[in-house]
Amino acid sequence: MLPLLFVALAAGCTLSNTPRRSLDELRTALLNHDADTAFRYVDVDSIVRCMVRDIFAKYESKADDPFTIVGIRASRQVAGLLLPVASELARNRVRAAILSPDEGGYFDYVRKGSVWYLEIATDGKTAVVKPVGKSDMQFRMRQMEDGHWKIVEIMRE
Repeated sequence: MLPLLFVALAAGCTLSNTPRRSLDELRTALLNHDADTAFRYVDVDSIVRCMVRDIFAKYESKADDPFTIVGIRASRQVAGLLLPVASELARNRVRAAILSPDEGGYFDYVRKGSVWYLEIATDGKTAVVKPVGKSDMQFRMRQMEDGHWKIVEIMRE
């Protein structure tokens, strides 16, 4: 009876249409150097957009005079115009890293890790994922129309 319960529990945690399942498929794609499949689970455009947003929000929150704030807001507008170029560059770099023979060790942590060492808090069609233990890195996932989940934002606590 206990083995059957364990199998049912494990199957329930990795069923399709769960963040954990999508992360497991992303892990497999990375280890197989399959960039097309990996991009199914990572939205580079959204990640870059969120990073730029967070950078400017950080600078704006620290600005103490109106001229600095105006300069930051103007820079944000220019960055918005350059966002497609930055996203394309990031996508090309990520693709090159995935397709590489991994001599730089980009995916050592993926090879050694497991989706079972991630805390996943799901709220409707979004989920926040972070490694178990002490880490200030986490990321947000969003469920797509076909049911799979995609990383859309990398966050710092």
